[in-house]
Amino acid sequence: MDPFTCAILLGICVRSAFHLNSSVEKGIRLSSSGILEIAVILLGFTVDFSGLIESGLELVGIVFLLVLGMILACFTICRAVGIGEEMAILVACGNSICGNAAIAAVAPAIKARNEDVAAAISFSAILGVLFVIGLPYLAPYLSLSDFQYGTFAGLTVYAVPQVVAATAPVSLASAQIGTTVKLLRVLMLVPAVLIAPVLLRNRAQPAPRRPAPQVFLMKVVPWFVPGFLIAALMANLGFVPATLSNASSGASHILFVVAMTGLGLSVDMRVVLKVGPRLLSGITGSLFVITAVSYLIARSFA
Repeated sequence: MDPFTCAILLGICVRSAFHLNSSVEKGIRLSSSGILEIAVILLGFTVDFSGLIESGLELVGIVFLLVLGMILACFTICRAVGIGEEMAILVACGNSICGNAAIAAVAPAIKARNEDVAAAISFSAILGVLFVIGLPYLAPYLSLSDFQYGTFAGLTVYAVPQVVAATAPVSLASAQIGTTVKLLRVLMLVPAVLIAPVLLRNRAQPAPRRPAPQVFLMKVVPWFVPGFLIAALMANLGFVPATLSNASSGASHILFVVAMTGLGLSVDMRVVLKVGPRLLSGITGSLFVITAVSYLIARSFA
């Protein structure tokens, strides 16, 4: 079993089996966020854009259309199983873009209740981790090249560290492509925040007039996204020597293992027992649709 999966599983087991003192929460957040962000930027120094350049703007357009289409599809699925509008929007944006980050970014725009936000984030995190653990073991049966598998994971998996965990056991090329495609999805946070209030109609009674959401780019798009892109551009323009690229690769690998442990420590499996069946079916159904569509798109790339 690869170290990323081991780190996630170890973290989940410790969090679920023991009561952790509140004093360790800062360390868990630092591992799963701050250290992760640095690792993502370091990974940028090893990225080769040749595969993406061959795909041209087609892949960028596909990511844009996929995210918009999946937001609408996931919202429809959640509403069909009886989930409320606010929760349905949170699940749709979380599944279609980047899990917890998207849920947290969209919640203020639709004035979602704290209970809905907590439930959507908790279960999305658990289901996302379980999906990541199983995906590398399915890779040999998916009949995808390294580029195709990276594209598939980047279009499907929730968060950036989860994409790395799902692709690194397959190949470095898959991890690079998967991370790049995933970051394209992250950039869709801005239009998602603008679209989310439009879906909120409150059909039961006239909705109070809601102020237009204020979108601050630096608050919606994580800072490490431009950092990763700058590092990747420097590497592809020849400004990064091979020794620095190799050192960045090793350092990012170590930091990702730490981040995976933090990710696992943030997931309590006991939360599953508190999640209602409607939310379970809505998130699972949405993830199934996204997975199927993303697989067909990935297969279309040579």
